[in-house]
Amino acid sequence: MCGRFYIDDETAREIERMAEKIDRKRAKTGDVHPSEPALILRADRDSMAAEVLKWGYESARKNTLIFNARSETVRERPMFRYDYETRRCLIPACKFYEWKEIGAKKKEKYEFFAPGEVLYLAGIYHINPEEGCFTILTREAQGCVKGIHNRMPLILRPEEREKWLFSETEARRLLDSQFEDLQRRKSEAQQYQQLSLITV
Repeated sequence: MCGRFYIDDETAREIERMAEKIDRKRAKTGDVHPSEPALILRADRDSMAAEVLKWGYESARKNTLIFNARSETVRERPMFRYDYETRRCLIPACKFYEWKEIGAKKKEKYEFFAPGEVLYLAGIYHINPEEGCFTILTREAQGCVKGIHNRMPLILRPEEREKWLFSETEARRLLDSQFEDLQRRKSEAQQYQQLSLITV
């Protein structure tokens, strides 16, 4: 699962170097929660463009967002299939968080990062009449995420950005991409938002 990530100023500057223009007024830095606007990178003909979209697909359930989608089933599920085929995106972050259950109603918070690197979280996006939204793809946990949570974001390397955005054949191969450079550290305890969130 990925229920929160962090964008620092250096990550924002890295996005600006790759995309021609950024809506810095709407683009949030710091901790990003589901339902909040965040920067994504998407294909715009033959180049990359940055856009600010809301994190989370609307669900039929009231006040519920689908903020993650499983990489193993994204090609088959009707809600995601067309967006996967035509609207893949990347969500740049400097770190993301997971929580480990440690007892009755108690959780430990961990940060996951790759020193000196921007993490490119694979995602898909959707354009609604009112506003656009995105969701982050997840895969089975590996490396230092194991033992903390059973899911983690699908993370791509810089050299895989264009393959994910522009080639459906390459994107299919990257659905099982391995990212082995993550490190983790324990973070301060923090409560979840009250908004109901689900992953499918």
